[in-house]
Amino acid sequence: MIDRLPRLGAVVGAALLMMLAAPQVAHADAAGPTDYRTQVISITPFTEAIEVSIEGGDAFVRIVVAAGHDVIVLGYDDEPYLHIAADGTVAHNLRSAATYYNAERYGGEIPESVDNQAQPEWVEIGTGGAWAWHDHRAHWMGSQRPIGLDPGESLPPQQIPVLVDGDRVEVEVQTTLQASPSIWPSVFGVLIGLQLVLLGSLAGPATLTLISILLACAGTIVGVAQYRSLPGETGPLVTWWLLPGLALLCLVATVLTYGRQPLLRTGLMLLAAVQLTLWALIRRSAMTRAVLPTDLPFWFDRMVTAAVLTGGAALVVTGVITLFRQADVQTQP
Repeated sequence: MIDRLPRLGAVVGAALLMMLAAPQVAHADAAGPTDYRTQVISITPFTEAIEVSIEGGDAFVRIVVAAGHDVIVLGYDDEPYLHIAADGTVAHNLRSAATYYNAERYGGEIPESVDNQAQPEWVEIGTGGAWAWHDHRAHWMGSQRPIGLDPGESLPPQQIPVLVDGDRVEVEVQTTLQASPSIWPSVFGVLIGLQLVLLGSLAGPATLTLISILLACAGTIVGVAQYRSLPGETGPLVTWWLLPGLALLCLVATVLTYGRQPLLRTGLMLLAAVQLTLWALIRRSAMTRAVLPTDLPFWFDRMVTAAVLTGGAALVVTGVITLFRQADVQTQP
């Protein structure tokens, strides 16, 4: 059994490296928890050719164009920025500063090749007649809250100009600072996570495995719900559900090997615990921010995140202790 430890360590290390690299491969600036909520106030003059919504609280403006209509979203200098053609093809203008500035939530780097006055250079980026982008007229750009703005108060309304079949339409949006969330869902989650692991430790390995599966299932459900809550154009992250999903697979493997290969089982349990803890740490701001990018009730998301964080951390400690004990037993003559 001892000769399998290096192999198990290599598998664990490779899996962890894969998980840590996953967010870098995914969309670099997906929606996250925020303290602001932006709403579309009006579309003037009103037209049924477009539907405009805000995704992720205040992260993205999304436009859906009815078939047969040609729409151009204008940038910050009234230059053509985004084009949704009558056939649903979506393109952005490589000469527009907005194309690069809107690449990130707090503003991307603008290259020297930009010229808002030049003839548009359109490059196709999508189909289906819909697109979402970081429009900085639709959210607060500072990392600190605006001076003098209290929860419930709004920033001045902003206009996003759009050309619908050649006619100018003004989409008015307004951003409102939200009150801080209640701490109680997170407190209950911490208590639930600790109590579950304590119960499993006292009841035995089988119960601890079932409790670990429960935590992994809860995390996977929350992650999948968040992933499905946002349109594909916003770049939802695979790691929102991949980490607890991998943890669940590891735990299923421990059930299949129950009663044999104790070192392998403990290693899989430890790997699952690390995955759960990492998942909760990545999304820890969900416990303190007012608006979450999910269709689930916010209190449920916060409670599950806190439960998985504390439960996963406790499982890591338990797994490390158990692994060393089993290794010592194996090395004894």
